[in-house]
Amino acid sequence: MHQVGIALSGGGTRGVVHIGVLQALEEHGIFPSIISGTSAGSIVGAMYAHGYSPAEILAIASERSLIWMFSLRLPNKGFVRHTFLRKMLNRYVTEKTFEELQKPLYVAVANLNSGKAEIMSSGPLHDVIVASSSIPVLYEPIHIGNHWYADGGLLMNLPVSPIRDLASYIIAVNLIPRKVLAFDEVNTIAGVAARTFNLAAINTIEPELKYCDIIIEPEAIYQYSRFNFTKIKEMYDIGYQEALKMIPQIKEEINALQLSGEGHKSE
Repeated sequence: MHQVGIALSGGGTRGVVHIGVLQALEEHGIFPSIISGTSAGSIVGAMYAHGYSPAEILAIASERSLIWMFSLRLPNKGFVRHTFLRKMLNRYVTEKTFEELQKPLYVAVANLNSGKAEIMSSGPLHDVIVASSSIPVLYEPIHIGNHWYADGGLLMNLPVSPIRDLASYIIAVNLIPRKVLAFDEVNTIAGVAARTFNLAAINTIEPELKYCDIIIEPEAIYQYSRFNFTKIKEMYDIGYQEALKMIPQIKEEINALQLSGEGHKSE
């Protein structure tokens, strides 16, 4: 039986798009069994690996429990702490380690000491998710073991390669434009940080694309700020509709793999 993997990129509150994609896939009998994610993608991925249905994840997001952590309230001393994200994880993702999840999850983080991307799939789950969601400069880095970690999107915003050998077919969902777009929201700390971070993330996406079988990139999502937490249903619908367009191709290619008994189509 061929396993389907899904790689979920970072993108702040745009991560709600991932929920719509998962909903469309499941409605057509496609159930990813291996998940990788960065930042917002790791949050949605953790909830999916926990066992929540896309509809249940959307319900949580609609209550702002899932995306409120991207609403910034800068403290006087600098870094924003991920207190709310930790509370959300404690409430909704009760597993404390990766090993307890129902599905395997691979999370990209940036090691600030080594300057390299790392993929974590074992050990303390919540610390890794928080680290992967910690946008540099805005959020405090997370200390795990002997190293400091920050948002995985800094060095690997679309973690496809880590699961290439584990899945026969990989769907990648990218929420960051692959080219530099005009941007005028640079008059706030959050805006400057988001812009700087996106410019860095762009360069990490292209190298990963050769490892996926299909990529879902809803350009309509680019109009929404990564800190927009008022358009949850609209962003979900964008993901859902974009995935629906790709369903025929995805099913055809998965069926072809099953008939041929082969793996990754570009191998």
